[in-house]
Amino acid sequence: MTDSFPEFKRRPGSQDLLTVYNTLRFPALKCKLQNKMDFKKGLKGALIFAVFFTLLFHNQYVGLNLLIIEAAALIWLAFTKQIDFTNRNHLIFGSGFFITAVAVVFVFSDYAVVMNALSLFVFVGILIYPQARSLVSSAKLSFFNIFYAQIRFIDAFFSAKVGGGKMARALWKSRVFFIPVIVIGVFIAIYRSSNPVFDKLMEKIFTKVGDFLDSIFINLDLTLIFTFILGLVICNYFFIRNTNEQTIRDDANASDEIVRIRRKRHSRGLTTGLKSELRAGVFLLLALNAVLLIVNSIDIYWVWFNFSWNGDFLKQFVHEGTYLLLLSIVCSILVVLYFFRGNLNFYTGNKFIRSLCLVWIVQNAVLTVSVGVRNFHYIRYFALAYKRIALAVFLLFVICWLYTVAVKVMRRKSAFYLVRTNALVLYVLLISASVFNWDKIIVNYNFSHYRTSFVDLDYNSDFSDKVLPELDKSEAELSEIDKIQQSKFHFDTELMPATIFHNKIERRKKEFVNTWESKSVLSWNYPEWQAYETLKKRER
Repeated sequence: MTDSFPEFKRRPGSQDLLTVYNTLRFPALKCKLQNKMDFKKGLKGALIFAVFFTLLFHNQYVGLNLLIIEAAALIWLAFTKQIDFTNRNHLIFGSGFFITAVAVVFVFSDYAVVMNALSLFVFVGILIYPQARSLVSSAKLSFFNIFYAQIRFIDAFFSAKVGGGKMARALWKSRVFFIPVIVIGVFIAIYRSSNPVFDKLMEKIFTKVGDFLDSIFINLDLTLIFTFILGLVICNYFFIRNTNEQTIRDDANASDEIVRIRRKRHSRGLTTGLKSELRAGVFLLLALNAVLLIVNSIDIYWVWFNFSWNGDFLKQFVHEGTYLLLLSIVCSILVVLYFFRGNLNFYTGNKFIRSLCLVWIVQNAVLTVSVGVRNFHYIRYFALAYKRIALAVFLLFVICWLYTVAVKVMRRKSAFYLVRTNALVLYVLLISASVFNWDKIIVNYNFSHYRTSFVDLDYNSDFSDKVLPELDKSEAELSEIDKIQQSKFHFDTELMPATIFHNKIERRKKEFVNTWESKSVLSWNYPEWQAYETLKKRER
């Protein structure tokens, strides 16, 4: 298989796809090719796993098949020594890739599938350049490879020998027949319109030819072809990897530390400029701290300790705090990056502005906690939802971000440090969130707190099939829930009645059981299997 697509000698002056691609005037897209042996190894892996992908995913749902193929791909990489077990990046991001594949099977959520795709994207970048210091660099390398891997495969495909000749040459020579075929078609159309007998004759011929083609293609499964092509594209991207030299250079030359730039000066102009910048920074941070202190004082008094719910929706209450937090965080980043971008970090009179900056960061942390308290009140009265959980994860990320900003100020770190560190933190948070069955957590929380929290039956009725046992409430239970909800909450909006909720879940249960029983073992996943077993037991 490795010899099926050899590197071939081209005639002088000839061009292939790679030549055209590499002559584009986009320096960022000029990639360094794999050596011949690595390319053959990648090509072999892509072809084998494309066939494997087709066998696993044709007419199947995503489930156990995803874990099987990704575990096999990791084993292949280890067996062919493309994974270095002494390389920290390989271990960390290879583990993230495998964890999300396990999460797809044992959590089975759309979020886990998306995170698996994200982890694949990052992992490919790490495989291309294992020494990458920033996930941003890995993402760039991975992005370029999406297109470049396909171009390399197509180039290899058309340079393959078919029947003693090159496929590309054979296709090119066949072009001489295209124009005659078109001309013949035009004349047949003319003769058909002018001669009824000839028209009927051609109609019979075309009918027989059409029937013949139908008999050939009637049993052709187009979904099989589509699955193979999709698998081939993904496998090309994963196994055929090419480096981007400019991205690697930028990553290698970047530093976590700010370097002091010493300039020769014939006057005191530089010092005067730093002093003016210092004064402007002190004035700005004093004003910002004063304004934020007022906002935080109000929030601490009103939101933290004296909040009382008046029966209205709290959506705007949470959104206002979130928008203010986002604006404040953006301002804090811009202020820190501007005033601590260069030699002001080394100026002997910068202690006061450093202190003001740290106070500003601490106040932003207090503002973050205030948004968290608002979100807590929202959950307390309106139960759990995906956006409320996402906000909690976001706030955790904000705290980590503020900590790294403080480290930058105190230890003279660069913007590269901020991006590198927080990209890794965000990756860890997103991957970690994929291992939780959030549907089950949300539904269990909502129905167990119906005496204190508003339970939106319409919202809860749309959760995935894996939590149907948790949604399967008796009419008596739903009647009690509805009675307590009606006495505690009074909204103008029309809400889903308990009877409609019950009927909807009953219908969904029947559809789910039929769908699950039609699935093969390749589409198996643990949460839906557990739901199916629970529902079948209740029927007995």
